[in-house]
Amino acid sequence: EFCVRILFKMASTEPLIPQEQEETGCYANLKKCLRSTVKALLLVLLIVFVLAWIAQFACFYWATLGCSASKLQGYTYPGGGKNASFNLMPAIHLLAERPPLWYGSAFEVIPSNEASTVAGAPVGTWWQNPGPIFPIYTYEDVANSQTTVYMRRKLLRLGQSHVIQRCDGKGPVVHFSEGWNFFSNRLRKWLKMNQAMSYKIYVDDTLVAVAEETQQGFQSITFRGVQEENKGRELASSVLQSRHFHGKYDVWLVQNKQEDVMLPDYVSSATTLLYAFYTLHQDKRDVASVAKDQEKAHPPNFLAAAEVEKKNVSEHIAAPLEIPVEAEVKVAEVETAQPPNLV
Repeated sequence: EFCVRILFKMASTEPLIPQEQEETGCYANLKKCLRSTVKALLLVLLIVFVLAWIAQFACFYWATLGCSASKLQGYTYPGGGKNASFNLMPAIHLLAERPPLWYGSAFEVIPSNEASTVAGAPVGTWWQNPGPIFPIYTYEDVANSQTTVYMRRKLLRLGQSHVIQRCDGKGPVVHFSEGWNFFSNRLRKWLKMNQAMSYKIYVDDTLVAVAEETQQGFQSITFRGVQEENKGRELASSVLQSRHFHGKYDVWLVQNKQEDVMLPDYVSSATTLLYAFYTLHQDKRDVASVAKDQEKAHPPNFLAAAEVEKKNVSEHIAAPLEIPVEAEVKVAEVETAQPPNLV
């Protein structure tokens, strides 16, 4: 009899396991609405994510347009200074801010000298082109408007990490990374220590130098070697020279040592560029520069000139009015010819 009942159940359309009744009421409707909202949000986020990467690829392609080995075959790299094919830019140069445009901001590369003055016309421009995920940095020379090197951020890394590559495919691939210094950097920055941030510089996956930023006092970067032959030796340096270049622009001085053959000169320039854009958006009262310190030590001369002018005016007012003798004689003759009427 039991087997007959089982067979009857199997032959019938009723399920063997009774199903739960569908929930009804306000709570059930709210649950369905939340589930639908979450699905819609996930779909929107997925679409935004895909569109953002498509836009990022388009921005990167546009920013690096012309950056290819075929266009740089046999190129002489004008404005590159000594060993131009290796360094791409002068060993000592200024990074001068220029007015931003709708498609990006820029710093001019101007040749300089040991006296830290302008030694010639600009030879190139570092561009920062925005992107939805990360900006793209490119160096374009003035002679032929040719892009020769670019820099971009590397994602999925602890802290800041950038890669610097030449457009011709020659030379080393340079990585500028924060790495495990991320935690100590944040601690030193929070404690407002003199040397706040420290980065590692890799040339073809080989650690060759460190970059040390100072954020208290003068804004600067010092590049030091870590190899046996140059351990602790300064390879290059950069400092915020002025915040009033042509009245309102920032200018950085970048100096590369002539005997340094490990780091190309464009590496220190590109690294300084990142710091320059960072300080660009800071309050100018909180950022010190060499020119600002010199102005405090030697105040402008217009104050002294104002004091001298004030003294001359005072002496002119205090001096008695001198009347010529001829004028006094003519006044006396008029008074004698026409005596005053006393009536």
